[in-house]
Amino acid sequence: MRKKHSIAAAVLGMIVVLAMLALAPGCGNTVPSDAAATVNGVTITKDEVATRLSLAAGLNPSKVPTDPESEDYKVAQRDFSAQLVSEEIERQEAEKRNITVAPEEIDAQMAQIVEDKYLGSTQKMEEDFAKRGITDADLRNEVWRRLVHQKLLESLRDEVPVTDQEIQAQYDANLGKYVAPEKRQIRQIVVADQATAQSIANRIAAGEDFTAIAKQSSIDSNTRQNGGLLGIVSKDSLTPAAGDAAFALSAGQVSMPFKSDLGWYVVKVDFVSPAVNQSFDQVKEELRNFMSNQRLAQRYKEFTARIESEYDVNYADEYTPRPPSTPTTIDDASPTAPTQ
Repeated sequence: MRKKHSIAAAVLGMIVVLAMLALAPGCGNTVPSDAAATVNGVTITKDEVATRLSLAAGLNPSKVPTDPESEDYKVAQRDFSAQLVSEEIERQEAEKRNITVAPEEIDAQMAQIVEDKYLGSTQKMEEDFAKRGITDADLRNEVWRRLVHQKLLESLRDEVPVTDQEIQAQYDANLGKYVAPEKRQIRQIVVADQATAQSIANRIAAGEDFTAIAKQSSIDSNTRQNGGLLGIVSKDSLTPAAGDAAFALSAGQVSMPFKSDLGWYVVKVDFVSPAVNQSFDQVKEELRNFMSNQRLAQRYKEFTARIESEYDVNYADEYTPRPPSTPTTIDDASPTAPTQ
């Protein structure tokens, strides 16, 4: 009944177009014949673009075109050329800033991917990737690129620090706006069909014990042995159906049956913990992250402006990126306001 969150290290999400550095590209006869693009004289070959497209197709076969004659492939070719240019710029910037990625860091990320996506089985990952035509080296290179990107962002973040005094001033200027949401301790009984759920609701209404019925009848193995105890939760941590049902009840009340992710539910609210104002110490780190992300976003704009003036980027005609249709964003750096 809890919301399901995406896996941060999901392998199928590793090939992504990173935040594109906003450059005005040159094009035409200024690049070698085998080049898709050049960055300060460093060549990105057409073969490298084709290889990246093939790798992306292996990871996301439903999203990446594979027919070189199709218009979709030609569009993707332009997009991935821009991605490789962006990565080369980041590589050169990382070199200037003495940013490195140790083999041990890549190993740790690889292990996390195996744990998150393949339940700890390296063999399963290797079998899956073999089917997709992807090698261990391909994935390690992707991990390396992502770590460089993250470290470059952190290097920019370090240039615009947030002091404790500034955080305190932000808190003082917004007193009363930082609130911990209402939470409830919830028990649940999950069954396969509506008729069984209604029968259970009727039995509880007639005086039978909710906890005992949960132990006897619930199909949810995670909560059954504890009498259906889900725990103390906020509304936004639940599926919409469960949140609406549970947070419409008073303490001690039992819901009517409703359908959610595992089947049909009957829930009970043991007690309600009301929303409360949060102290400075409770929100300090969340505020720090919020303010830091705001400053990073601005610093990144300044960074891309400098990149545009300092980097000589040229594309072959058929590899020139499309004009951006949406503003450039920073991966994992969008400002998020504290809970209010």
